[in-house]
Amino acid sequence: MKSLLKENLIININTKIIIKKKSLSNSKFYFGEYAQKKNTLIIIDAYLKKNIKKINYIKKSLSFLKNKKFYFNSFFEPNFENLNIIKKTYIKEKFELIIGIGGGSTIDLAKGFSVVAKYSKKINNLQGLNKFTYDPIPVVAIPSIYGSGAEITPSAVFINNINKVKGGINSDLIKPKIAILDSYLVQSKNFKQHATCAFDALVHSIESYGSKLSNIFTKNLSMMGCECIIDGLNDLSQNKLSGFDKLANGSIYSILSLMHSEQSLAGASSYPMAVYFKKRHAECGANYLGNSIKLTANKKNTIYDNLVNNLYKKKLIEKNNIYSLIKKIDYFFNFFKINKVHFDHKEKIFLVDEIKKMKMLEFSSVKFSKKDIFNFLNNEY
Repeated sequence: MKSLLKENLIININTKIIIKKKSLSNSKFYFGEYAQKKNTLIIIDAYLKKNIKKINYIKKSLSFLKNKKFYFNSFFEPNFENLNIIKKTYIKEKFELIIGIGGGSTIDLAKGFSVVAKYSKKINNLQGLNKFTYDPIPVVAIPSIYGSGAEITPSAVFINNINKVKGGINSDLIKPKIAILDSYLVQSKNFKQHATCAFDALVHSIESYGSKLSNIFTKNLSMMGCECIIDGLNDLSQNKLSGFDKLANGSIYSILSLMHSEQSLAGASSYPMAVYFKKRHAECGANYLGNSIKLTANKKNTIYDNLVNNLYKKKLIEKNNIYSLIKKIDYFFNFFKINKVHFDHKEKIFLVDEIKKMKMLEFSSVKFSKKDIFNFLNNEY
């Protein structure tokens, strides 16, 4: 760990990123060499199946691909059993390209399948860092909602029900070759769902800002990510579709910061909440981000000063203090009627131990005791 902290900066991103409205309609141009692949699996969020307009837009935009098969994914917070179902479905296929179109879960399934399609052992063994050395099937990621950043990350996250761990198949080899962020495809009237997922990016930007791994580069990415997400949510709250373009940029800035830094309590807590209580990752972040900011700032009251000052100067929060940022977060949570996450006393006691075990907390700029974590879950500090 100490050797990691001595590194000033290593920029590690080799995904071609396109952020442009109606960019999917020009995907043949952006695909480059991958446009010539002859056998393609397209994994799409199941909820899109009912949206004929969007499905037709996708099919027309990808009509240049010769042989295509569509798999509609209905797994959220996916586990290795879900991934194995896809593998068994297509065990005899020899795909040359995989396209993931959807939220983080669907894109992670696309990335995961790109690896396990060539893997002969138990796929649970792939969880961890660099557990395979071969080139997976190339992946193109096309998010239908913004927040997770899965379209550019070097991991595919799954719940391992054997050892009760939610973690990634982690390798630079798993990064999508191309990420297309098309706000025309993403546009929807379901602002609640988009706001919930945007909170995922907000957790990435704010918590990575306070990590001891952060530096001037990552902090600037965090500030831009936070700025774009708040500005985008402001637009959506006023029924302005321009919010989707801002969320696209904010999601990428935020995940780039996180990829070179680390999350804190809100991010860490969402993993055991998903594994043991089947809570959705983004909803957990939305429920507990304000608590994380308060607790962290109480322990180190200057930690978010520059971030808050930037938001204040951009007129995205009313006052130049941390409580104004928390007030804005609470406003979005209530305005978009994001689902509340509840735990009873016994469940909170259990979660304290599980959250305390999360390795990412070792990179926080402040230390958290078990009492701190319990108070974080209770909103008492």
